[in-house]
Amino acid sequence: MNGIKGLVIASLTTLSLNAHAGLMGVSEIVIKNSLDLWIQVSEVAATETGTGNDLALSSAGAMATGSGNWSAASSPDKAIDGAGPLDYPFMYHSDGKGPSEFLKIVLGSPSELDSLSIFGRTGCCSSRDVFDVYLYNDKQEELFSGKYYSAANPQHMVLIDLPDTVIPEPASIGLVMLGLAGLGLSRRKKA
Repeated sequence: MNGIKGLVIASLTTLSLNAHAGLMGVSEIVIKNSLDLWIQVSEVAATETGTGNDLALSSAGAMATGSGNWSAASSPDKAIDGAGPLDYPFMYHSDGKGPSEFLKIVLGSPSELDSLSIFGRTGCCSSRDVFDVYLYNDKQEELFSGKYYSAANPQHMVLIDLPDTVIPEPASIGLVMLGLAGLGLSRRKKA
């Protein structure tokens, strides 16, 4: 019996040793203005784990939509064209201000991301460039959210390091299963 208890304790202890990866399964990025002002984003870069590729590019299969455009020239696709950071009109600028305004980027496929960079406006009004960010999987389940990321700085950019998705190692799972099987056998012998 003591051997089985030891095996279970060892199995559970091993579970604390996990493999780490970037944030897995990201399908959608939603950006809002933290200050309930206009959204002005000149570029978004979503860095893929392992490759460093920017998956938030139209050339990588991403698509962008927004709550409305200030002008036809300041459409959401400007935020995923790889040309930023730039100033108006070569950026996305919402036509209104408030909590319902957004920029949404749908990636080409569910992806594993290390970080997200948001570039604000390089000309006037950079004090508006404070963002709330939401990342979702393909089932619309929230994977990550954060508020008050400011790009109101000389670089007109904010870098968001995304949390790792913790993945139990196969050996850990095997040890836990072995421990549970041992417990089951020991109870069976008592009965």
